[in-house]
Amino acid sequence: MNKPTTASESLNPDCIEDIRFAASKMHGAERRTFTAEMTLKYCGGNARKAETVFGWNRSMTETGLGEKRTGIICVGAQSADSGRILWEEREPEAAEALRKLAEEHSQQDPTFRSTIAYTRLTAKAAVTALKEKGFVEEQLPSLSSMADILNRTGYRLRKVLKAKPLKKIKETDAIFNNIKEKDQEAKNNPNVRRLSMDCKATVKIGDFSRGGQTRGDNEAGDHDFGCEEKYIPFGIVDEDSGELCISFGSSYKTSDFIVDTLESWWNDMGIQEQRSTALIQIKADNGSESSGVRTQFLNRMVNFSNKIGKPVHLLYYPPYHSKYNPIERCWGILENHWNGTKLINAETMLRRAGSMTWKGLNPVIKVSKNIYEKGISLTKSAMRSAEKFLVRNPLLPKWDIWVNPKTGV
Repeated sequence: MNKPTTASESLNPDCIEDIRFAASKMHGAERRTFTAEMTLKYCGGNARKAETVFGWNRSMTETGLGEKRTGIICVGAQSADSGRILWEEREPEAAEALRKLAEEHSQQDPTFRSTIAYTRLTAKAAVTALKEKGFVEEQLPSLSSMADILNRTGYRLRKVLKAKPLKKIKETDAIFNNIKEKDQEAKNNPNVRRLSMDCKATVKIGDFSRGGQTRGDNEAGDHDFGCEEKYIPFGIVDEDSGELCISFGSSYKTSDFIVDTLESWWNDMGIQEQRSTALIQIKADNGSESSGVRTQFLNRMVNFSNKIGKPVHLLYYPPYHSKYNPIERCWGILENHWNGTKLINAETMLRRAGSMTWKGLNPVIKVSKNIYEKGISLTKSAMRSAEKFLVRNPLLPKWDIWVNPKTGV
């Protein structure tokens, strides 16, 4: 039976920082009592989870939990919690820079069994990058401490075997370097909307719980014989604001479904936000419905760009590396959020998806009842007309594409 979801998922980053700050101002038994109470309230009494969420010393938290349970204060236990200040508390600016570095190189666990992200960084590379940002040796942690620090902030410095890509094409490194460069340019421009989008695996509706496990005493089947109702989740996340939009399609995963959802996302935006947007940057994987060679997708993107009067910059991750796409982090949260819940009907699925949080925000949930036709493609002549509005990176023509509005060419 799966463990129940803990209240820590409802905490946004600001709340976590406030709780950390409050604990840092306490010492001895007072600090242990406070951390024990927060661990019971938000982490289900799990000291290991409190270490991950709040960065507290696990031994200190376990001592505090024991003191609260027995009512006996351990004399001399202050050595477990007051002996040193955590590096991220002592050097908050360097810690934030490290977190951003880890995020840029992170990937979701493909099994979705954990919300922890695995980062491509090495300890040595992280220290070198921090030095390049102006931090001096005295401000930086040792290489041996780097893994512990990243673990406390939700990252794993090493990749597990199941997270390793199956293959690597010759352009892989160049593609990642290009994404990093173009993404940094977009970050420096407040008028650029940085989006990440992708589809999640099909959700089957019925008396199933994806593995035969479910919360409570309700039993669920571990096979999907006879499943008739299915939905395809497609997500768009704004990397800067954290706003997440999920559209559940009841038809097929097609180029038209993807672009229709993108148009819906744009139409829901406020007029002032639309006007202030100069460029939309989209990160996507190399899926067949939205790749840099899918004629119907590119044609629809040209029409979308023309409709909104804004250019769109498409950046693709290399094959077998889709888990580095930021939207995959959202799918990991959703999978863990509704894992063990029987999605017996569409209402249950939508309600459960709408109650998840990403960066402290609930997603916007929609359902698409449109019927889409599969296999639509353009003729060579029609595609030549669409290509007039596409500017491809000469070094990475399939992985870096600029879509111009027709009125702007």
